[in-house]
Amino acid sequence: MIDLRSFIEYEERVTSLLKDTIMNDNGATKILKSNYSFRDKDKLWSFDLVELDGNGKIMKIYEIKTLTAVRSNFNYILHQLNTYQKKTDADVYLVYLDEKEKLIVTHLNNLKPVQDKSKETKLAKVTSFSDFYSRLIKICSNENAGVQYFFRGHSKYDYESIPSIFRDNNIVHEKQLYYEAIRKNPSEFTEDMSTFDKLVKMQHYELPTRLLDITSNPLVALYFACKGNDNQDGAFLIFSMMDEQIKYYDSDSVCILANLAKCSTDFSFSKDKNYLIYDIQQDKPNFDGKYLNAEATKEVFCVMPKLNNERIIRQQGAFFIFGKGITKDKPATFKDRPHTILIDADYKKIILKELQVLGIDEATLFPETDKIMKQIKSKYDK
Repeated sequence: MIDLRSFIEYEERVTSLLKDTIMNDNGATKILKSNYSFRDKDKLWSFDLVELDGNGKIMKIYEIKTLTAVRSNFNYILHQLNTYQKKTDADVYLVYLDEKEKLIVTHLNNLKPVQDKSKETKLAKVTSFSDFYSRLIKICSNENAGVQYFFRGHSKYDYESIPSIFRDNNIVHEKQLYYEAIRKNPSEFTEDMSTFDKLVKMQHYELPTRLLDITSNPLVALYFACKGNDNQDGAFLIFSMMDEQIKYYDSDSVCILANLAKCSTDFSFSKDKNYLIYDIQQDKPNFDGKYLNAEATKEVFCVMPKLNNERIIRQQGAFFIFGKGITKDKPATFKDRPHTILIDADYKKIILKELQVLGIDEATLFPETDKIMKQIKSKYDK
């Protein structure tokens, strides 16, 4: 979890250093404002530090991040800074302290996207829980203010992290799947449920949706990385998410992406924007879609759901909700790829036994009676 007080102290310290640096630049007097709010039409933006001219126009924006955030979410930060520049036409800077507590201030024009080299790097495999834990701590133990970690396990190392609706051409039938699930099970999907809540329930019943299961508990993800496909290496994925990428179940941003499920496969934002707005307004009657843009449909967000499902509670679950890619039949993509720890296939069963000692097994993760009975039986199988 985020150490909020630590982050506030860090931000105050960096702001103080930054102000001193700016004010000492050529000795000029400058108008600086911290935590400055800027309204663009119907959206309120907040900037860590801005420099204004005499008429109150924003000339420069300084965005403060931690070193951990810069390392793990650089491409997302770059996307964020580009958005600031487009909205204000100001000079935008990324600011952070490096390992030696040196103030780093870099103009947006000098920042380049980080290329994914994960496929070029040969990942070492873990062969025990202690080995896994050492790797996990090494990745996640840095100063993590402003960053939360979420996890996912794949029993096949090359399994792609995309929702089931984008597999096996299911996306072609997304609208029909959504409405047929409700039509044939009306008591399960009450009218007071949001579209996102309905997708969560459909996901629970294994209907293809645009949600991808994740967890805040690394042991749960390790279990899924080891369970099944015994002859293949597993993959444990670590997603570092910044505050701006994490939403709650009733967020407008989540509602926009959830309601893509009701749109036809040939959905075009320019052509079908009003239909999407109508669907969103069924969840949020006061939603003003006047300034809704195409980019809002192309995001991937981490969503904290309602804890009204026993399986979600036991698995400490959350979800990624995926928007559309270039077209609706393609998924939006992560701006930064997750860290990956490979699990050696030969040691999966051993790690599962170690996890059982820690209280992580089929019976604890799946509350259904048949799962509990299956786990009891497995204890006495020869």
